[in-house]
Amino acid sequence: MEGAEAGGRTDAQGIPQGRKWGLSGSTIKLIAVAAMLIDHTAAAVLARRIIANNRGLAIMDAGSGAFGWMADRALLFAVYRIMRLIGRLGFPIFCFLLAEGFVRTGNVKKYALRLGIFALISEIPFDLALSGRIYNPGYQNVYFTLFAGLCCLWTIRLLSQGMDKLRGKKGTGAKAGTFVPALGILFLVAGVLSPAGYLFAFVEKPRELNGTEPWKLFAGLCVLSAALLGTYGLEKGLGCLQRVCGNITVLVLFMMLAELLQTDYAGMGVLTIGIIYFLRDRKALSMIGGSTVLTIMNSTEITAFFTAIPVALYNGKRGLRMKYFFYAFYPVHLLLLYLISVWMGLGEIYLL
Repeated sequence: MEGAEAGGRTDAQGIPQGRKWGLSGSTIKLIAVAAMLIDHTAAAVLARRIIANNRGLAIMDAGSGAFGWMADRALLFAVYRIMRLIGRLGFPIFCFLLAEGFVRTGNVKKYALRLGIFALISEIPFDLALSGRIYNPGYQNVYFTLFAGLCCLWTIRLLSQGMDKLRGKKGTGAKAGTFVPALGILFLVAGVLSPAGYLFAFVEKPRELNGTEPWKLFAGLCVLSAALLGTYGLEKGLGCLQRVCGNITVLVLFMMLAELLQTDYAGMGVLTIGIIYFLRDRKALSMIGGSTVLTIMNSTEITAFFTAIPVALYNGKRGLRMKYFFYAFYPVHLLLLYLISVWMGLGEIYLL
């Protein structure tokens, strides 16, 4: 993730300055990395051991001590669950770091390019570790989710800047500004209906790609907006509402993209990134908001609320310069975990 200098105070240029005490960005990253390592160790190694144990139970005779066999292995499953709960701290912290990096980076294109490259590099290690296959088209690694989230934030920024420029046009350029009311109509309608379309396509019909109704609905709203522009237009004074609805629309579209790609955390992951970004000025609150979304997605994510503590202690300082270590750690540790599974004789077990 990109480094960031952010804090409560600002200098003469309005750039936030960090506190002298607290946790640096690299320290928070290390917390997230440790949580991720614990989580993936459970998901890639312990899960295979549990499956192998269950296979052994399946061939045991009911009267040959199967109950005692299960009791002896209850501890293994308990350790697995605890490690997965600890692992829930990782993703929301990475979302926070992504939002901070987006705000502070001097080159969003390079930032997105790095995420995209490491998403591709990480896919085979991810699939080997968590599914046992070289390629699993039904489940993509979390870098793709972070990439979609970054592109979502970037699109929201560009949209906001574009609408502001159109409002400021004069003379012949003012005609271009008439497009702003059309955007307002589009976002007012799509900002309400596109979440409904998202839920229809990806909650009622999870992981199905043939639910084209939301896309047809969105196209129809575009046509409707153009027609209303030519007929009525829209009065000024709704700029804030346009911006909010525009953000919602962009966010839902990238949530749909993450669902279509079937990335780790999928659309709810992108929504988590968006909420943390919008609440970024109140860091602890942003983590509570993001953790709420994750917990709605899956109740086992409830431990994510603890991420509000280290983020609240964030002092805005970069800390250790280990950017590429954090990028490379993800694919490297996944590959090593798979190799450990193979060494333990569990590599042939498919998890997904």
